[in-house]
Amino acid sequence: MQLRRIIIRRCGTMDERLSNLYLRNGKNAQQYVLSLNPAYRRIATEAILECSRLGYPLNNMEITSKARELQRKRQRANA
Repeated sequence: MQLRRIIIRRCGTMDERLSNLYLRNGKNAQQYVLSLNPAYRRIATEAILECSRLGYPLNNMEITSKARELQRKRQRANA
């Protein structure tokens, strides 16, 4: 039960961060994530936050590149 509460709080924080970020095309980052297939939303959210942290421009190319990099790291870790 306590684990669920922590996860919900953490996701809420991510949503708040996304709502404050805007892509280079002027679209809100949260709107961008919600327009994606639900299977890709989590990795896209992580990629956007990572790009923002690193100071990369928030455009589709950078987000996609970072998402692929994160997926590769996960696959190596699970192998």
